[in-house]
Amino acid sequence: MAGEHKRLGDLLIQAEMITPDQLDAAIQEHKKSNQLLGATIVRMGFVTETQVLHLLHEQLDLPLVDLDTTTADEQALSKIKEEQAKKYMALPIEIEGRKTLVVAMADPLNVSALEDLRFHAGMFIRPVLAAPSQILEAIERYYHIDSSMSEVIQSIISNEDDVVVNALQENDERQAIDELMKEAEGRPIVRLTNWLLHRAVEERASDIHIEPQNNELIVRLRVDGLLREEQRLPKWTQGAIVSRIKVLSNLDIAEKRQPQDGRLVAEIAGRRVDLRVSTLPLTNGEKVVMRVVDQSRANIELDTMGMTEYDLKRVKNFLDRPQGIVLVTGPTGSGKSTLLYSALREIQDITRNITTVEDPVEYQLNGINQVQVDEKAKKTFAASLRSILRQDPDVIMLGEIRDRETAQIAFRASVTGHLVLSTVHTNDAAGAVTRLIDLGLEPFMVATSLVGVISIRLVRTLCPKCKSTYEVEAASLNRVGGTHHATDSTVTLYKGDGCPNCRGTGFTGRLGIFEVLEVTDSMRSLIARGAPDNEIRTAAIDQGMVPIGQDGLSKVLDGRTTLDEVTRVVYLAEQELKVCPGCTKVLSAEYDYCPACGVYVSQHCERCRKRVESDWEFCPGCGCENRHGKKATGAKSGDSRLTPIPPSIRRRAS
Repeated sequence: MAGEHKRLGDLLIQAEMITPDQLDAAIQEHKKSNQLLGATIVRMGFVTETQVLHLLHEQLDLPLVDLDTTTADEQALSKIKEEQAKKYMALPIEIEGRKTLVVAMADPLNVSALEDLRFHAGMFIRPVLAAPSQILEAIERYYHIDSSMSEVIQSIISNEDDVVVNALQENDERQAIDELMKEAEGRPIVRLTNWLLHRAVEERASDIHIEPQNNELIVRLRVDGLLREEQRLPKWTQGAIVSRIKVLSNLDIAEKRQPQDGRLVAEIAGRRVDLRVSTLPLTNGEKVVMRVVDQSRANIELDTMGMTEYDLKRVKNFLDRPQGIVLVTGPTGSGKSTLLYSALREIQDITRNITTVEDPVEYQLNGINQVQVDEKAKKTFAASLRSILRQDPDVIMLGEIRDRETAQIAFRASVTGHLVLSTVHTNDAAGAVTRLIDLGLEPFMVATSLVGVISIRLVRTLCPKCKSTYEVEAASLNRVGGTHHATDSTVTLYKGDGCPNCRGTGFTGRLGIFEVLEVTDSMRSLIARGAPDNEIRTAAIDQGMVPIGQDGLSKVLDGRTTLDEVTRVVYLAEQELKVCPGCTKVLSAEYDYCPACGVYVSQHCERCRKRVESDWEFCPGCGCENRHGKKATGAKSGDSRLTPIPPSIRRRAS
């Protein structure tokens, strides 16, 4: 190290921060107190702690570490005993490679300290700078982490009796996990980790995010599809919590530079919970995300997911088919897996052989054969599907169609007497058809095999205990394609005021909004000739498909959710939907008159298709008189909407 031959006192004199007499006095005091010379000079008031740090930083070009925001590694701490750390004012932080120990020191010029630390650690020492006061606090914190963690626990956990998490394993590794649990029994870090897991299950969270920040550790929970902050912890708890989770998930504690994936099966509050653990190295440390798979949620019935009777009947007709392929589409976290599991429970019977291929297996279903994909073992979707076809299946469920090979095998299976259920990632039901063709399937194969497509999104449902109503004008729904007609009619909407039952959010639970595309004979001809998805969508709507936005807006008007929730998960383009100002029925954009009450809802000129507003007397495109503006909101469907003006009159007017 450059400048290693110099001593701290010499550098201070050279920088004219102390005098030789002050240095001599400090040396005499240093011999009496047995403290480090730098600490003695600071204690005697000749210089400040900050001045010494900045001097060493500039002269030696060593990194300056803030121990309040830096997490020390447990393996590094095990290399140096507490007595040595206090004696030399040195805290081991991390291990670089296999042979270098990074140590935060107040005086990195102390050659004897460096040699002694190197001897006891059996590693090369790379010193970095840290404030002596921070080093002392960190030594007390890390070498007595149980007592430090107890203080944190006391501030956030009021009842420890119900914070019980039992780690389980489904194989012979259970004994090893039990031993780890016994060894760590009673440790505060175990109690804190258990509390986090218990809290997630109690709050019905689907994901736990443990996120390292500059100065702290933030724990967030995803509840009903949205993240919310649950707890802020001191930065120094980061290493202990992440290590604890890694131990339970059978991950490598020493590996901090590569992402890792693991699994933890636990019994929390008397319920079996499967947690999928993923770690990701960030600039501030390792982030941990745990997907909470509560097995009690696997019992959701198809009838309770939020489908209208019309859509539910169509979906059940899909599932009654002896062969063909049914697809579910939507983004990640939109409820596709839950819908597929509900569908399997709907058709499950002792006479049927049902087999699934999943990555990973989300829920354990009794009586259904479930295959876990393992890419490392070359057990891919395609390979597993080939094997399943030799197992005499009646129904096959594929977790996802993600490549051409899997798609081809799945569609071949669907035309040879098997009902196949699967998912694809598209924005809407019509897009699933073109997505399959993009994967390499022939259009005629898609047209022949595809039975139907179900698009799903999840929206939060209003809390029944604090739900209240409010009135808005029908025209205020224009932002989701509502009518532009000036009208005095109002629409009753609902909102959640927030109460203890919903923890102030106004929402409890979620329900689905859907669009169900049925592949009819006429649509098969469109698919076979490679029609674009917008043409397929238009044809599906003409044949009875309710767009997902229309289904969502209907649930808004029924008081089950809010307009903001629907627009959060579905893009409702202008002119996609209409709300009738007469009866507030949700209509498709193509409708000119409301089929329920006959109110005129058109927003264009029938003759030239130009846009018109309700307060315009004439069409700006062709000059037709707008007879059904403000005065014609009650016109019936048989009436003429725009009456042409004779050309002679138009010429005179010009």
